[in-house]
Amino acid sequence: MALNEQGFRVFSLPETGSDILESFDDLGFDEYIGNGNRWRRFSQYKLVHKDGAWDFELLPHRPYVTYSKFNPIAGGIRRHYKPIEVDFTEHIREACAQIPLPEDDVWQINVHQYRVITNKDLQGVVVPEGVHQDGHEFVVISVYRRAGITGAELTLRNAEDKETPIFTTTVQEGQAVAFDDRQLWHYVTDIVPVEDEGYRDITVVSFSRWSERWYGEDFETEAVSQG
Repeated sequence: MALNEQGFRVFSLPETGSDILESFDDLGFDEYIGNGNRWRRFSQYKLVHKDGAWDFELLPHRPYVTYSKFNPIAGGIRRHYKPIEVDFTEHIREACAQIPLPEDDVWQINVHQYRVITNKDLQGVVVPEGVHQDGHEFVVISVYRRAGITGAELTLRNAEDKETPIFTTTVQEGQAVAFDDRQLWHYVTDIVPVEDEGYRDITVVSFSRWSERWYGEDFETEAVSQG
């Protein structure tokens, strides 16, 4: 198991309990990004490989900050989201195995839990940033539910040619895609309601080495100053 020569891999998630699926009904409205169609929670962990497995340390909750060079819409500001309330660690362990995440280093991950909705009056914008990179080493997008929608077609593109997709797919419920975020750019098309309303529930997990962590006051101050 490893990312392929092009730097990505599609895989199946472990069995998903009802607690995880139901938790998407209780996210907080995202006032910072999108067109009013997005709900979200956010948490951060430190990962250390020991005794043959990844150990997850939940970090004290902080706002989410990214650099404006990666997100010109909402980068360079502190975004305050509610913490995630369910346990995604078994699914993230599977992602670590699929990459596979190098075990000889300490890692920091950002975990985003999203619901994006659409209806006849609300465009189902999934990626307001357009074709982009997130700025991390690896990214994993996991799909938990596609309810009453079409769309959400994922494309991956080489950094040397961002206009030409090298891979296109629609990630289905119970599937995930892992990719090298430094090698590839990505985009997901809008969701479209089949009838009156629909939604898509996902998580996005981004992996950075602890030495390059996106966590803490020093990092936030640097990212905000560049915004």
